[in-house]
Amino acid sequence: MARRLTALLSGLLLAGLALLPAAPAGAAAPAEELAELCAELWGGTSPTDEPLAACQWDMEQIGATTDGAHALATGEGVRVGVLDSGVDPTHDDIAPNLDWAASCSFIDDDTPTAAAGEAGNGDCTNKSAVVDVNGHGTHVASTIAAPVSGIGIAGVAPDATLVAIKVCTEAGYCFADSVAAGLRYAGDLGLDVVNLSLFADPYLYYCGNEAEQRAILRELQRATRYAQQRGVLVVASAGNEQADLAHPELDTISPDWPPDTAVEREVGNNCRVAPAELTGVLTVSATGPEELASYSSVGMGVVDVAAPGGDYFAATDTVQDAILGALPNTPNDIFASLDPLEAFLPGLTVVDQGNNYGFLNGTSMAAPHAAGVAALIVEQHPDWSWGAVAAAVRATATEMACPADYVQEEESQIARCYGGEGRTSFFGAGLVDAEAAARR
Repeated sequence: MARRLTALLSGLLLAGLALLPAAPAGAAAPAEELAELCAELWGGTSPTDEPLAACQWDMEQIGATTDGAHALATGEGVRVGVLDSGVDPTHDDIAPNLDWAASCSFIDDDTPTAAAGEAGNGDCTNKSAVVDVNGHGTHVASTIAAPVSGIGIAGVAPDATLVAIKVCTEAGYCFADSVAAGLRYAGDLGLDVVNLSLFADPYLYYCGNEAEQRAILRELQRATRYAQQRGVLVVASAGNEQADLAHPELDTISPDWPPDTAVEREVGNNCRVAPAELTGVLTVSATGPEELASYSSVGMGVVDVAAPGGDYFAATDTVQDAILGALPNTPNDIFASLDPLEAFLPGLTVVDQGNNYGFLNGTSMAAPHAAGVAALIVEQHPDWSWGAVAAAVRATATEMACPADYVQEEESQIARCYGGEGRTSFFGAGLVDAEAAARR
């Protein structure tokens, strides 16, 4: 999902900027200035004492705070796999909690779009292949488990252990064979939780009446089941396509590889997004600071819970309405694309004590909040099955009613919000609640 996130971001941020002069590169804001800006925007509340915590409205919203969830559980002893574009092992908000020895790249020599050096071929001794050259995986990982260390931000479960399982290329493609291999590896390791902020390429929807798509979907389901049978809770993002996954209508981007082969096709309930619609997956829609995020996909019976994913300019008319997370200190695509915009959008990128951060939004940012909440539950109940942990994430969520004033956006396939007390198509069981989960 990394390249869809980048495309979404580019559309939002570059609109209206075409006539402005080019911004200088390397213009990231210092931490003190951004913290002051965020304090003004969010009323001065901070979930923790970390230097950039004033910008983490998302953690405040779900109770992932020093006096809330973290007084009860921090994820200590819990292992969370991040199936994504890798991580930056040098980043100070990643390294203290990273199991680098177990981290592994499942990009192969023949994986389309793979950059030089990314192909680990499942050889977990090749650590250079796991390094994040996109940026997406590092951001996601920091939301789950950035430590409380006096640097940058804190994650939902700041003492959880991260395992980077690279299944997405620098270009943001997460091909199904890599995803399936990563899920099986997570099962072999016996991880507690895995986060997949992606959909498995090359299809957005896999349709049962197409033999090739049916075979790929079956393999993804088998790999998911393999992980689940070994105790792994699989958490996934619902997607950024503004679709009602319970009533799908149109797919305009599949197949997205090879280039220029996509066809517009009508889709129905014989077609599923993977991993979001795989059996047993905890699927997460995205909210902004105030309501459903404008890009989020939804779906009754598909979305289990909602979590903060951010929504640029939705509440305070700033980019700080998105989610602040770590970006690699090493060269990476997302920081390189955002940092030149810093002069026009102050605080979009920031550096704290030599470490890079940036504001992103997407269901990619929502899912790791739920994965972090699951890690808090696992710490409290290490003997619970993955199904019991998922049930607890749902049961402790704060119910959210359908918005009375919802207006369908022009490009959206979401006609309305439906459901009632206890579950809606937009928010599932409701907004994840880290403090309530830690008390479970």
